Amino acid sequence: MPSLYLISCRMFEDELVNIFEREDENTRLLLVENENIEGIENKFTETSVGYEKISVEDITSRTESTDEFVVVLNILEFALDADPSILKDKVYMTIEEKGNLFDGILIFYGLCGNVLGAIESDFAQLGIPVRILKDDDGNIVDDCICAAFGNRGTYVEAVTGGNKGEGIYFLTPMQAANWKEMLVLARMTSDPDDIEMTKMVFDYSGYKNVGKVSTGLCYEKKFDETVDEFASLFDFEKKLFEGSTKVADQNYESIKKEIMN
Repeated sequence: MPSLYLISCRMFEDELVNIFEREDENTRLLLVENENIEGIENKFTETSVGYEKISVEDITSRTESTDEFVVVLNILEFALDADPSILKDKVYMTIEEKGNLFDGILIFYGLCGNVLGAIESDFAQLGIPVRILKDDDGNIVDDCICAAFGNRGTYVEAVTGGNKGEGIYFLTPMQAANWKEMLVLARMTSDPDDIEMTKMVFDYSGYKNVGKVSTGLCYEKKFDETVDEFASLFDFEKKLFEGSTKVADQNYESIKKEIMN
């Protein structure tokens, strides 16, 4: 049976849990052990998703011919999002290190500062499908927020439509759970607990609203509470958006079908 390599930002934890919660017994999930997996491990346990932990070095032997569809999941750290060039180097290095062992590779990232847009052609020499998250129209999604909207056009409309020029700060369940860390990585503040200073930065940047993007997933139990608290802390008006897991689901199913045939 074929094997698939998933290289993902931590921001897609929930979408990945949702995918594997629905997978059948013929799929064998191997999770690369590193400092980024605590959150997804807890969610796998809560949802009874079966998996095995392996080291990067073990990938070679664990992807050998088997009767099961083998998926190796390698989750990369949040900090990469702070510097697009470092992010590109890390993702490319991860593919170069073990990518040749697989029948297909799916990157759970978007353009992320326009550094991953050529990744499919850059690795065409591997002779296997190398894919990055795209919407129905074939556009690479901008980032995890864009992916949650399900379509790049819908995302652009949410950013620009009806906000009277006021900025809107989007929170998906994972963005909400990690908002302090994400503000530091975005260099909006060095101390997110300094609410007054962070509020001044938001005001200076033109942010007046928080956009709650509900994906239909409930692995982050305090999503509603956290968004309400965030809106209250920064005097933001709360705007509600209906998201989905369509991009993650369709891209996974598409490459799985492609390498199975």
